[in-house]
Amino acid sequence: MWQVIIFLALVLLLRPNLPTLAANPSQWTDHERGWFWYEPIPEEIPEEPQVEPPPSPTPVTVPAPAKPQGPPPLSAEWIRENLEKYQRLAIDNPSPENVAAYLYIQRVMLDKSQRFSEQVKHVVQLDPFLDQGTRRPIASYGGAQFSKEARTTRQLLMAQIAQQAGIFFFFQGSCGHCEIQAPVLHSMQERYGFVVFPISIDGQPLKNGLFPKYVMNRGQAQRLQVIQTPAMFLGKPNTRDIIPLGQSTMSMDQLEERILTAARDAGWINPEEYERTRGFKTEMALDLKPDSLPANLKEQDLIPYIQKLYSQRLTGGGVGVASLPETKENCAECGLK
Repeated sequence: MWQVIIFLALVLLLRPNLPTLAANPSQWTDHERGWFWYEPIPEEIPEEPQVEPPPSPTPVTVPAPAKPQGPPPLSAEWIRENLEKYQRLAIDNPSPENVAAYLYIQRVMLDKSQRFSEQVKHVVQLDPFLDQGTRRPIASYGGAQFSKEARTTRQLLMAQIAQQAGIFFFFQGSCGHCEIQAPVLHSMQERYGFVVFPISIDGQPLKNGLFPKYVMNRGQAQRLQVIQTPAMFLGKPNTRDIIPLGQSTMSMDQLEERILTAARDAGWINPEEYERTRGFKTEMALDLKPDSLPANLKEQDLIPYIQKLYSQRLTGGGVGVASLPETKENCAECGLK
């Protein structure tokens, strides 16, 4: 009986360690370790907690500097944008304050304009390239002399052209405009020696009796695309060149200008001769176009570049500037060195 009780006690004592023994079979096979009732259970090494990386710092956005709201007050651009607004406000509500505000802004604008005008006169006076008087005298007697010289040159060139070319005059006997155009052509014939070739489209003479020796139109008007009369053409017999002058009534000055222009374009007179008939110095004028400027020209160099071009035109001999003798002696009369 006592052996059974001792056996059961041993079974109860060994029962809690059964899983350990099954998990560690070396306790039964490893004889060198001996016989152990209790095998120490290895302690589990706790895993190190994973440390999350710190969040990346939020990028700081630097605000862009605020752009100025519109042009500066009372600047020319500001006045241009706001003057009408103040005017409308004063019209809709003409209180003393609104009307005064509009008038004060207008007064500021007028003062700016006056100072600008005075400075323009000063700058023009100091720079011959900007002075319009350099191209044609502003004084009435100076302008009259300029016109007189141009008129003389024009008359000489007209007489020269008359030796080379004639005027074809298409008319109709029933055309009143042709009747008043004929005396102008007759005067040019007498003054410059132009030969006028009268051609009647309807076969009838002019009622005033001018140019009685005319010829009938035999297709010339159609070939030259005459659509109305009077029609005039400048023709050069030896080259058979025919240049339109116009198909309407024209004054003497208009006809002369068109004849000179046609002769210049045809190469009968050179451009320099033609420019001397204009009444002002056109040779100083620049014909600047965007595609004619140097490709590497910067904006800050634009004005010096234009000044250089004018200086070259002035010193190139085209304007006819007299050269001054260089001397180191003092002028006793004027005091200039």
